[in-house]
Amino acid sequence: MSNHGGRQLDGAVSSIDALPAIRQALGAQVPILIDSGIRTGTDIIKAKARGATVAAIGRAALFGAVAGEAGVAKALDIILDEVVTCLRLCGIPRFQEAGSEIIA
Repeated sequence: MSNHGGRQLDGAVSSIDALPAIRQALGAQVPILIDSGIRTGTDIIKAKARGATVAAIGRAALFGAVAGEAGVAKALDIILDEVVTCLRLCGIPRFQEAGSEIIA
C-alpha cells in the first residue's frame, strides 16, 4: 500500500493508519507491503504491529547510496539496529511477535 498521492490528498488517511482495516478486510493470508512513511526501524515495527507483512525502506537506502554501496550497507545496519532495539524495549523476543498491543 502506498500513499504517494498524499501530496495532493493531504486530508486522506495515512497509510499506517489505514493498515489495520486493510489487514482485517484481507485476512492474515494476504501479504501487505507498505512503502509510505518508513524512515526508521521503529517505523518498521509499527507497520508490522498494524498489519504490514513487509515495509519498504527505499528512501533510507537512497540516502545511504550517496556514499555508494558502503553507504547503503551502513543505512541498512542502522535500520536493523533500530529494529532490534525497538523490539528489546518493547519486550518482544522475535519480530514476528510484534502485534497491535504495542501501539498506544
